[in-house]
Amino acid sequence: MLPRRPCRAAALLVLALSLVAAAPAQSIQSLEQAASAARDAGNADEAIRDYSRILALRPNSAQDWWNLGTTQYQANRYSDAVASLQKLTQLAPNAAQGWDMLGLSQFETKDYDAALASLEKARKLSGQEDPEISRVAAYHLALLLIRSGDFEHATTLLRSTFGGAPSAQVKTALGLAMLRVPLLPSEIDPSHDALIQAAGKAAISADPAQALAALIRQYPQIAQAEAAPSPGKPTRDPHMIALFKANTTTAAPEAASAWQTAMRDYSAQRYPEALASLKSWVEQNPGDGTAWAVMGLSEFALKDYSNARIHLQRGINLGLKGSAEALQLASDRLALLLIRDHQFDAATSLLRPLAGHPPMAAQIQLALGLALLRIPSLPDDLDAPHRDLAQSAGAIVELLFASRYSEAFPAFDKLIAEHPSTPWLHYAYGNALDSLSRYDDAKAQMHAEMKLSPRSALPWISIAAISLRQHLSKDALKAAETAVDLAPTSAEAHYQLGRALLENGDAAKAIAELGKANTIKPDTPEIHFVLARAYSKAGDREKAAAERTAFTRLKALEGQAQGQSILRTDGTDNQ
Repeated sequence: MLPRRPCRAAALLVLALSLVAAAPAQSIQSLEQAASAARDAGNADEAIRDYSRILALRPNSAQDWWNLGTTQYQANRYSDAVASLQKLTQLAPNAAQGWDMLGLSQFETKDYDAALASLEKARKLSGQEDPEISRVAAYHLALLLIRSGDFEHATTLLRSTFGGAPSAQVKTALGLAMLRVPLLPSEIDPSHDALIQAAGKAAISADPAQALAALIRQYPQIAQAEAAPSPGKPTRDPHMIALFKANTTTAAPEAASAWQTAMRDYSAQRYPEALASLKSWVEQNPGDGTAWAVMGLSEFALKDYSNARIHLQRGINLGLKGSAEALQLASDRLALLLIRDHQFDAATSLLRPLAGHPPMAAQIQLALGLALLRIPSLPDDLDAPHRDLAQSAGAIVELLFASRYSEAFPAFDKLIAEHPSTPWLHYAYGNALDSLSRYDDAKAQMHAEMKLSPRSALPWISIAAISLRQHLSKDALKAAETAVDLAPTSAEAHYQLGRALLENGDAAKAIAELGKANTIKPDTPEIHFVLARAYSKAGDREKAAAERTAFTRLKALEGQAQGQSILRTDGTDNQ
């Protein structure tokens, strides 16, 4: 997952400089306390005022320039931050994070050449690093390298920084590098979003060359991407710029007219015309979540499902305005596309707040049933019997959401009796029983699922987790080892194996398995929590403390994340 912008102005920056005291220590100390309190309370203007007063008293303090510049950056006062951080780098030319923050600020002011130089300089310097700032800086440096045409360097940097499970943002950057498109993501025509994401997935595949060749067969207009990199200085190919660059010449009044036209065309089901107008609008208003969502809905209607998923997700992330039905429609369509892409648990989590609410209660119930049954199809592709089955399964999901177990469990029994060979009913039933601590009954359902889904790791993962709750560590170990054999790329399987190894007293092997889980699915709080326990048992207090810190930070970032779904959101949809 790509880290947020640096949010702690007090990041540890070791600067070997002496402070020039130009006022009584008590006066400066009072200002420092006031600035720190204002910054921690989110009062950036007050913090900036107080840091400026401190610098008037001791203008040669690099630490104070750091505090001022990073606070200005947080407050989106990027030009001011550039000036402050330039002063910092003059006072502390070997402080890597000073150059990182200067480069990030210059990036935001669109001074891309200066930003590239600053971020590259930071990479050449050694010293204590804040991981959050380092990752943000690496991402932006990669974008600037792509913009300059240095695709190989950018790809190497992204892979070394973000590993094999990058976020959508990093996949976009990798896709631009693979396609050899020397543009920033913000400069790309939105109609190419799905292609670039597909290229990003190809870049991290087992055989990138083969994946790229398949993309070129699908999109022959990008055949130039297959060419070998030219030696010497990186260049910006004008052909690729013209092919991918958004048209940003639309005047503001015309863009406003484009929005009104798009809404008329969308309401009249003239989806190609609506898309043309929406592209003009979002190029001028990239933060308009409603526009992105309407674009996604238009693409869904035209069966451009890859772009529809990207743009619906972007719209929901940015926030939508409209009627309850419009909001439900966008969420339902995105959930269906997640289901189509085998992201069943993500679809369930998205739809949970909408379950049972009109006016789209029946459609949402059907989608929930598809997710429970793990059927990667859209409703229009189902025959009548499968549609009825999915509707019944969705009704059970709604009962589970409402904790109406006395109704849900008989409904499970009835549906299983009517459809004894249908996969995933036993699995969902087992997870529901597990949530009520009916562990033996839950295990029985998981064993029944294994007979129907013998190649899936999911029932074995659940058996391992249940056995650990029962303090049956040897049973958990056996189940987790089987899960890893079936799904060697599953973070959850390695996580459960790490837990089981730890409970069986093998801290060293537990650390290795938990490390694999973290590589596959980085920034998962629970992995760091168990890693802290494992390092503590291994006697490595320093690493244990670091893992506890990582756990605390990641839990804070979860914010208002929903609790664990009754259907499990274990990130192993495809196993």
